[in-house]
Amino acid sequence: MSSTALFYLVTFIDLTTAVIIFCGALSERMRLYPAWHKVGLIVAVVGLVCQAFRNVQFIHTGVSPSDADAPLWILKDLGIAIIAYCYLYLGIKASMNKTTVKPVRRKAKK
Repeated sequence: MSSTALFYLVTFIDLTTAVIIFCGALSERMRLYPAWHKVGLIVAVVGLVCQAFRNVQFIHTGVSPSDADAPLWILKDLGIAIIAYCYLYLGIKASMNKTTVKPVRRKAKK
């Protein structure tokens, strides 16, 4: 597979993934998700769109765009990291708050 075809494929995947996440964000069930989850998804979508735009620039010009000042494509990784670390935090918090329940011993009948 040529590098141009790979860039077309990755661009298509980035854009379709962004649309799927955006449409999912409009669903009624999204109200059940915590705010940090929504923020992580929004950040990831912005990163995916920025990566797709960067790929389109490369496909049309043949030159990789310089993004040393503001590499916005990294937001896709940060969005996923926000979700992952918040889940980890909640898991650790829940395991630390667990109280051990001692079984109640019944007295033996005589």
